[in-house]
Amino acid sequence: MTMQTAQDILDPNPLTVSPDTRVDDLARKLLEAGREGACVVDDAGRLIGVVTAMDLVYKEKRLHLPTLFTFMDAVIPLGWKRAERELEKIAGITVGQIMTRDVVTVGPGAGLDEIATLMVDKHLTMLPVVDGDRLLGVVDKRAVLAAAFASSETN
Repeated sequence: MTMQTAQDILDPNPLTVSPDTRVDDLARKLLEAGREGACVVDDAGRLIGVVTAMDLVYKEKRLHLPTLFTFMDAVIPLGWKRAERELEKIAGITVGQIMTRDVVTVGPGAGLDEIATLMVDKHLTMLPVVDGDRLLGVVDKRAVLAAAFASSETN
């Protein structure tokens, strides 16, 4: 039996949005389509980011304020960069402001084991499948579950 690859289990029609898409429009699209997230593409259709339902949930979280440390009459904020990143994400109005830019992707030949490992280790709900910078589709956790369950039934 041959191991399934990303090409075998990907959704070739992923939800895609532009970085200018409003966050509230994205939320509506995700809910209507029953999707975990969307791929963010530029005008040429190149993958430039991903945005997930968790990014939208993140906007509702309580801000983690930096800890202030006093040393010899100087007040030193600890964790300010984290608070700054959280504030940017919470205040974001467009997808481009809240999307993940450093996208984890796989090629079409990635095996099911590699996909599952990436998803678990990096806490991903969807994984774009690309050929160079061209988006071929996405593999989500449902596709991995279906492929794993199907292969366990044949063994």
